[in-house]
Amino acid sequence: MAQGAADPSAPAQVIPESLADLVERPLYAHLATVRPDGTPQVNPTWFRFDGEYLWLTTTTRRQKNRNWRVQPAVALSITDPDRPSRYLEIRGRVERIIPDPGGAEFVRLAERYGLPQGPPPDSADRIAVAIRPERSTTQ
Repeated sequence: MAQGAADPSAPAQVIPESLADLVERPLYAHLATVRPDGTPQVNPTWFRFDGEYLWLTTTTRRQKNRNWRVQPAVALSITDPDRPSRYLEIRGRVERIIPDPGGAEFVRLAERYGLPQGPPPDSADRIAVAIRPERSTTQ
């Protein structure tokens, strides 16, 4: 098991080059957050990596948004669908939460995942969320 770099000023280095395809491809990630009572919550999610942040979208009304506002530490697990034993776990912190009432991040992610569509019906409550990768584990 390999550990990624811990330097938060260089998040791209946290993701090993040998597994960079897992953040470049439109794969689903499982996002783990910590509920206010200390129990974990895991949800599948679309994401993108811009070289600094992992971006995702949700609404202000969802539990995961309440979770990271109390405890910003999160983890994402991404599995290679062609080789399920090959995976990347990225741990980091929610660093930015940006109101996105036009649903622009949702539209961007839908296009990335080959499901182009307009803004979702819940756009008024949408947020774009930036996670700074801090550490990784791999297989």
